[in-house]
Amino acid sequence: MPIAMLNLADHRSVDKTAIYRTEHNSVENYSAAIANFSLRKAIALTLPLLFCSGLSAADAKPTAIDSAMYFQADVRDAGYCSMRLVNGQLQAFNRDNGKPISNPAMTCPDMFSWKLFAEVVQDKFWSNWADEQQNWPAQPYPLCQSGQTPAANACCRPGDATNSTSHCPVFPGQRFAPQLKAFASAVGEKATAQARSKELNRHTRIPFHHQLNSLHQPAPADMLKADGSGTPSCNAVPQNGRQVDLVPAILKNFKPADAQSVGRIIRQTNAELTIRNQAFHDYLFRNNLYNADGALEVFFANQANLQQQAPYHGAEVAAGAGKKGQLFKIDFPFDAVMIKSNWVHYQLINALGLPADSTAYASKYLSTQINLAAIGLSDDPKAQCNLQGPHYLVAFHISSKDTPNWVWTTFEHINLPGRCDTTGCNDAYGYRSADVRPSGTADNYVKPNQQSDKLNDSSIVFRPDAGYPLEKPRPEWQQLLAQLKIGTTADQDQHEPSPADSAWLNYRLKGSQVDFVTATGRPTMLGNSVTEAGFMDGSSCVSCHARAGVAGLGQKPGDKIPDGTATKHFLALSVFETSLSDFGYFRSHHGIPRSEWYHRDNNSRPELEVLQLDFVWGFLNAQPVVTNK
Repeated sequence: MPIAMLNLADHRSVDKTAIYRTEHNSVENYSAAIANFSLRKAIALTLPLLFCSGLSAADAKPTAIDSAMYFQADVRDAGYCSMRLVNGQLQAFNRDNGKPISNPAMTCPDMFSWKLFAEVVQDKFWSNWADEQQNWPAQPYPLCQSGQTPAANACCRPGDATNSTSHCPVFPGQRFAPQLKAFASAVGEKATAQARSKELNRHTRIPFHHQLNSLHQPAPADMLKADGSGTPSCNAVPQNGRQVDLVPAILKNFKPADAQSVGRIIRQTNAELTIRNQAFHDYLFRNNLYNADGALEVFFANQANLQQQAPYHGAEVAAGAGKKGQLFKIDFPFDAVMIKSNWVHYQLINALGLPADSTAYASKYLSTQINLAAIGLSDDPKAQCNLQGPHYLVAFHISSKDTPNWVWTTFEHINLPGRCDTTGCNDAYGYRSADVRPSGTADNYVKPNQQSDKLNDSSIVFRPDAGYPLEKPRPEWQQLLAQLKIGTTADQDQHEPSPADSAWLNYRLKGSQVDFVTATGRPTMLGNSVTEAGFMDGSSCVSCHARAGVAGLGQKPGDKIPDGTATKHFLALSVFETSLSDFGYFRSHHGIPRSEWYHRDNNSRPELEVLQLDFVWGFLNAQPVVTNK
């Protein structure tokens, strides 16, 4: 019996898509189908361990992993956390006495994460928000000064409809509102053409690579590449004087048999779309932070303030129409939000063996960059193509400036087999854990799958990519989703999601984070099985992003940044450290930041080494100002 159940538990031996489609054909029953399959799998995962040990479910004792996970499984929301819809807005209140909760981001971080989820979905973040090339243009014009205009002076002026869309920051929800409205109702080839248009094309990129560590300085040309019009479609790659369809070969070659995890494969082969809301975008634009020169000016202002005016901090001057502001630090407004989202081409989903029902995912027409040399399809190390078509959203981070160190939260699709691996999943508000738990315990935590290592002196270890039983919504959140009209209808449009798509019901909270350490000094952890695949065991969103900074690197105020060196100013502190995971991937930092990263102490006074960029790694895209002669 144990052997048979172990075989059943192996998700690779079961055609889950077939189960969904044959037993449950309607969209309404899709979640129930996953729940039934996942429950059978959960039983299959649990019973062999119990039978082998001779224990019943009631007698099972915590494993060493369970004991270690106790500190990751803390209930992060106060017991009285609740939300209600008031004039179309979600408001946090104390369910015990009805009073408003003054700081729900800290008191109820999981509930606040779902509030963010609802708000960004309603705002159609995937199309309305600015991507990284729209926040930080590749060849930025200077900010317009008093009396200057974009047309006459080749400069950028916040709010001006005549700004160059190639050289100035652009917020699509504002600048391209008519095109977005038409796109929402377009179908077929017309929708495809609009998705690929200059105005609506989303600039996705390859993820951060291992080069971003303290041992290497990446070449600027290899940094954060966004797919451009010059890259051929994978359906028509020029080879030996003719166009070749390489998609079949890509699908065959992209999945190594010995990959660390499905999440790692996805991480390195997805369309990663990082975008910011209008509050973020406007602060960046108004304060001349959309270019490397402007960010470096803040470094020099802070440095002079420290050396010449200590202990008093410089009084910041807000930028106005035609008037340049003066910043001594970078501090985004409380309503700034940024999102990193991972979208996978539908054919790659099929090749991975994941359930591929298009109605199960938020779907958008995008492009994935394929490095043809990396997967053995070209001898040219620079050979690339764009794999274009419908992409399925599988994971996304949301970061909100509602607290000084930002609120960090991450979501994963229920079909990701490793979504609760390593750290488990923690949600005290939206969905209940389906774990078989001792009576009287909280239902917030899904523990990571485990198995025996089957050695002579055996240990219980992690069991990666085995899948998880489906968590069911708590009544309050289910009711709010219905009131917000999120996930209420089935939508077959694969070019553009809608807030009403039923697919939004298939995303789960992995966890939330609001501080570097707990009250007892333990480092907090948060990672996504896709975004942090390969180094999730030491991942902390807030700690990693605390290292985002800008450094002077020997330059003086007013010096021109040499061509191709802007990135070095923003990588004085690397993304990754020289710590390695068991698989050899570099880890990012976790725990409290170190003061010596930012300031050098000496016998007279401290000197600024690195100015923190308010946790925003996106400044790696910032380029020096160009002038149109």
